[in-house]
Amino acid sequence: MENLQTEVLEIEFNEFSKGLPAITELDFAKILLRYTYLQSDQYEMYLERLLDRIPEGRGITFTEFKSFCQFLNTLDDFAIAMRMYTLADQPISQEEFHRAVKICTGTELSPHIVDTVFKIFDDDGDGQLSYKEFIAIMRDRLHRGFKHTSRSEGWDAFKQCVKSEMKAVV
Repeated sequence: MENLQTEVLEIEFNEFSKGLPAITELDFAKILLRYTYLQSDQYEMYLERLLDRIPEGRGITFTEFKSFCQFLNTLDDFAIAMRMYTLADQPISQEEFHRAVKICTGTELSPHIVDTVFKIFDDDGDGQLSYKEFIAIMRDRLHRGFKHTSRSEGWDAFKQCVKSEMKAVV
């Protein structure tokens, strides 16, 4: 199972890396937000926030990417740990995030990956993670678009799509 997960992650990573040993931080954000249920303006807001906060990226290696995705597989345990910080009125800083990931998963995320995650999800730039948004978006990512929603299908979905595109043009 682990080999299959690694192969899927490699395919996803290689789609963005185009043969290079690393993907950009922007590509990492696009991968994270790929299967989420965000409005297009919200999606753009996350990407623009990252671009504003990372003047010159160094890139994310496959090893870093894989470690982060392995962490996502234990998201429920992590959510409990982060909830404890929130209930204790403790700020969720990069250090606390890094420590909670290590405790929950037994693996260590690189400081660069943690910094990039904060640059994407820290709403006001105060160095504190937006817990609710981060957990909700990462749960969407974990479900990879297979989560049951009340989306319409068939002809109704087609009409809804055409209407939304017509509104976007106007």
